[in-house]
Amino acid sequence: MNQSIDCEVLRVFCKVAELENFSRAAVQLEMAQPVVTRKMKRLEEDLGVELFVRTNRGCQLTQPGKLLAAKASGILIELAQLREEVMHSAEDVTGSLAIGMTHTAGSLLAAQVVSTIASHWPRLHVSLTQDVSRVLVAQLLNNELSLAVLFDPPTDSRLVAVPLLMERLCLVGKPGSPLLDIEHPTIADLVGAPLILPTRGQAVRQLVEEAFAEIDTPLQPIYETNSTVLLNSLAAQGLGYTLLTYGTVAPDVAAGRVAARPLDQPGMSICLTLATTREHHRLKTVRFVSELIQREIRRLAQGGFWQGSPTVVRS
Repeated sequence: MNQSIDCEVLRVFCKVAELENFSRAAVQLEMAQPVVTRKMKRLEEDLGVELFVRTNRGCQLTQPGKLLAAKASGILIELAQLREEVMHSAEDVTGSLAIGMTHTAGSLLAAQVVSTIASHWPRLHVSLTQDVSRVLVAQLLNNELSLAVLFDPPTDSRLVAVPLLMERLCLVGKPGSPLLDIEHPTIADLVGAPLILPTRGQAVRQLVEEAFAEIDTPLQPIYETNSTVLLNSLAAQGLGYTLLTYGTVAPDVAAGRVAARPLDQPGMSICLTLATTREHHRLKTVRFVSELIQREIRRLAQGGFWQGSPTVVRS
């Protein structure tokens, strides 16, 4: 038995396993079907096991096939990432880079991103800023930042934006608060409730305003702040309810300081986005670090480290 598995053969296997059909896999891979069949036969011979069982509608994975399918895509991703990192580590990357992040993104990303940059590009100086998305956008456009990880930047011809994660908003309040007894709260349930909201112009506030307008109800929060820390803190004291992503409040939920319920309302999600200006996007340093941040966010989300089961956006 051959002791190695060819990466190309593994890539073909993943496509056949995904589609459960040799013909459709061949079409998507732009290969002749006999070539796909031959590669899968070779893989089975190398491993000494049967991976597929033919059916009238295509094929099904055997138990060994399922085991390989569960691991193979991750192996290919890791190999691709390793290749990119090795290639980029050979580049002479110098200068300075200013990166902005929201508070949640910063707490999860900053240490790993800086550590990786230091190991790959030790001559690159990095400065980090944490702030709300609206401020980060302004700093990007003023060339105070080279990159920013933020929520729902505005459509602007000067910006290049890459969607990363979709996160649903949650109703957040002190444990035991009445509205948190509702298993699937909606915007209608918030009418008349004491709301603590971000100030106007922020992504969450805009979503809530639009949702209240749809049900023809005025929005009158009792408190407003541009700080997610204060939003969470005021809600934890029982002064009202706020709306935040689960990733933002996960540590306080785990500590029992607040409780959170996902809103059961279409459209009440915000998109974590990597943004830069068109001028900065042309810089090699910015492209390298952008790719690093995208890989790290996918790793955090797919590994369950980014709380709240966000949806990874494939750009």
